[in-house]
Amino acid sequence: MILTTSSGEFPIPPQVASRLPTVLSPPDPSEPNHRRRLAEFQEWLDASPQHTIDFERLRRWHLVQEDLAAKAKKAGRRFVVSDDGLE
Repeated sequence: MILTTSSGEFPIPPQVASRLPTVLSPPDPSEPNHRRRLAEFQEWLDASPQHTIDFERLRRWHLVQEDLAAKAKKAGRRFVVSDDGLE
């Protein structure tokens, strides 16, 4: 698995990947069937409170990793994906 951030792409270590919640990806607005896919995504979110919780956990984790990657890049340090933000 690869984490894509504005600072680059980074491999996600297996021990981190195993902790990430499994969620549907929101549809890309440029995709031809965007409205239908958006409705399907919303239905998936609404199907279970756990779906929304998992989506928010993953979103928060990505924001934290994005910030950590940017700080590492600015400081000239190597960035390693972690589970920071999954709490």
